[in-house]
Amino acid sequence: MMIFLLAAGWALTYANRTVLYPLLSIISTDFSLSSADVGLLTGSYFFTYLLLQVPAGILGDRVGMRRVLLWTYAVAASGAIGLGLVIGNYPAMLFCMALHGLGAGGFYPSSFGMMMQKVEPQRRAFSSALIGIGMAVGLLTGMTASGWLYEIYRDIRLPILVLALPSIVMLLLFYRYLPETPGAPSPKWAQYKAILLDMDLWRINLTTFTALYGFWVAVTWGPTFLKVERGFSLGASGFFTGLIAVSAIPASMFWGRMADRIGRKKVALFVLPAGAVVVLLLSQVENHYVLIGLLALFGMLSNTAFVPSMLAWSADIVEQRHPGLTGASVGIFNGSIMLSAVVAPVVSGFLRDQTGSLGPALTAASLLMLAGTLLLLTIPVVLPRKP
Repeated sequence: MMIFLLAAGWALTYANRTVLYPLLSIISTDFSLSSADVGLLTGSYFFTYLLLQVPAGILGDRVGMRRVLLWTYAVAASGAIGLGLVIGNYPAMLFCMALHGLGAGGFYPSSFGMMMQKVEPQRRAFSSALIGIGMAVGLLTGMTASGWLYEIYRDIRLPILVLALPSIVMLLLFYRYLPETPGAPSPKWAQYKAILLDMDLWRINLTTFTALYGFWVAVTWGPTFLKVERGFSLGASGFFTGLIAVSAIPASMFWGRMADRIGRKKVALFVLPAGAVVVLLLSQVENHYVLIGLLALFGMLSNTAFVPSMLAWSADIVEQRHPGLTGASVGIFNGSIMLSAVVAPVVSGFLRDQTGSLGPALTAASLLMLAGTLLLLTIPVVLPRKP
């Protein structure tokens, strides 16, 4: 029940996060915004998302993950619903996106911290992948429903509110069914200092940053790329970008299981460079059928295929070297890697403004992912502790 609820919560969170992506070109035109301005709109979510990662993780270790999860999810729901009510007012939209990001930022370390506390080490990558399926479903829902609802009703508010209002029901289900997670005595500063100075953890974080950079370039700007540069319709551009989420569902389960069985590093060393090659091909291919196939393939090699292995790898290290700092470690991990979600949309928007195309942005993402592969080679294997 716990894993199912967390997956459902992340499905709604991702749907609310991605609902604007197919509409970015329309928002840019209707409100006379540059590509960089639109990139800032999506980036504002992730800026505040990052701010709460470590504090929420530390607080979860002290007062319990469940309590932090309930409060932060309520904040995220408020921001998502508020966005639908203020659409058209750019400063207010920035504020609501930032509020949604703030709540979601606390939801990550508390939800995954709860999972790590309740699930045995040999099942962590698979359990992370199951939660990741919720993320994939939410991404697909947001990307698909957004464009099609707008094409039918010509009202930007409608898809936002349709996907945001169910968050109220989700919050009530969390309150009723999620297990209690008591806090622990406050760790000493020396323990926090030790985890902050653990270079193996930072290599994991930086490597995962490169993988997610490519993912967020494809997801945030993919619909615009397909519509403007490759001639897809608005609804089709959102739907086919959403194929990243469709193919990620079986792939995340497969890679999560493989990471638990053959090792985190072996899986990561295959997935990351393969994903980099696919991103590079996306920037070059013009045939619609090949593009659709590449987007589906990229879903098998990105975000929910890669992150569970790296999160479980990080947890293996923390459990053995830094016990009692689960929430803090998850906050540091996700705060570090999700910086890519702030940087990627803005940098890609800037490159598009300068070159008139998103091709250079995709190429840059591919090269960064290949650099991450080289860094991955330097991280030592740490076997999970047996229950």
